[in-house]
Amino acid sequence: MRQSKITMFLFSALVFSLAGCLKERDMNTDPDRGARNVIEFENTGDNVAGASSTYPRFGTDLKSMEAGQKVNFNVNVSYSGADVAPQDITVNIEIDPEALAKFNKENGTNYVVPPAAIFTLPTTAVIKKGERIGQIEVGITNNSSFDFNVSYALPLKIASTSLGIVSSNFGKAIYSFAARNIYDGVYEATGTLTDANGLYHGDYGDPDYPRIYELSTNTGNSVLFYDQSWDYANYLVINNATGGAANTGIRPVFTINQTTNAITSIVNFVNGAAAVVGPNSKFNPSDHSFDIDWTIGRWHVKEHLKYIGPR
Repeated sequence: MRQSKITMFLFSALVFSLAGCLKERDMNTDPDRGARNVIEFENTGDNVAGASSTYPRFGTDLKSMEAGQKVNFNVNVSYSGADVAPQDITVNIEIDPEALAKFNKENGTNYVVPPAAIFTLPTTAVIKKGERIGQIEVGITNNSSFDFNVSYALPLKIASTSLGIVSSNFGKAIYSFAARNIYDGVYEATGTLTDANGLYHGDYGDPDYPRIYELSTNTGNSVLFYDQSWDYANYLVINNATGGAANTGIRPVFTINQTTNAITSIVNFVNGAAAVVGPNSKFNPSDHSFDIDWTIGRWHVKEHLKYIGPR
């Protein structure tokens, strides 16, 4: 009888010991599956990366930026799990070019790290005691180093944290951003577009005025035209059939002097041909409109472009 009690006691002790081991192992679950004390980048918008991308990408539209203007966007870091931060948590953030190279390869993109002159990046975020989110503001400045033709992105990683475990899934993230110059937008055009014979553009069966143009950012002080009224290969003017070759496209690029607001050149994006620019061609800052007077080939354009809104 005594032997039976001893055996039962040892068996109970063994079961209790195993239960304790299982409980301990359960608390050490992979942090990316919802356990506490995980530090990671929190969504600051929709994740627009591809489904197979290792890292998320969050995109920011900086909208129209004047020369010298600075615009900020937020980067959030979070303390994930069931509880709030038990103390102030310092999170150190760095740029990780290797992460961007991997992202480009996986997503077929060509983002580049912006030059240091155009951005400011606080390298420390603090998640306050009792809270879940810490935040830093990234500043982007439109200066001489900003290239509107380049796709910029900041590849960020959580380098270290004063408390918790850095997430293996969201410890790195790509923050892309894009800006438009101040001329970018949608415009309603009125005026005349005539050929050397005095015929109006509408006489050839093409849409007549008023016309709707989209002016898209080409560089910091130039815009590329897209004519919503005549959507054929995105050309502003099409169909030079009378006495010449058919379907000759003219899609102008306007360059504006940012000091005088004068249009200094108009070039056909299709073939690089330069237009003759009239002396009164200019941008009007007071109402965000354009007055244009230009000649290219046998076409003479004289229009007023009224700003409707952003593109």
